[in-house]
Amino acid sequence: MGKSLLFLVLVLISFDSINSVTRSILFRKYHIEIVNQLKFHKKLKVHCKSKSHDFPITYLNIGENFQFKFIIYPTTQYWCNLWQGPNYEHHVVVNVFHSDVYFIDHTCNGMHPNVCKWTAKEQGVYVHHTQEEHFMYGWSTPTNQREITPVCAPTPEFDSYI
Repeated sequence: MGKSLLFLVLVLISFDSINSVTRSILFRKYHIEIVNQLKFHKKLKVHCKSKSHDFPITYLNIGENFQFKFIIYPTTQYWCNLWQGPNYEHHVVVNVFHSDVYFIDHTCNGMHPNVCKWTAKEQGVYVHHTQEEHFMYGWSTPTNQREITPVCAPTPEFDSYI
């Protein structure tokens, strides 16, 4: 009983130490949207992941989008591998979300409307922020077609969830 009570008190103190701004984003729903605005009828190949979730590969025609929603936890992070068709040689890894107040407010559109919208175009990948598009990532042409895991993403050898 004493150990359980001590654990509960420690948990409550740790939650209280999180600043009020961060506390306001935690445990709320958030949405990611990826839109294909490539030219010349090119498809966009999308493969998104997190530490604990791996979405199936999706192919988007021009004008189509891929969306998913989730609950924000302190360590929430999602990244997506995008390939530009028809040969899928042009590739980019996009860090589409991490649970940082600065990222949510200054990269995405904040908690209202709680959607981070990414658009794939010929020049690269853009994010929508305050009614404007901002260039974020350029396309690369890797020599092989393997997925690339970003440096800040968990690696399978250290992550039991993958």
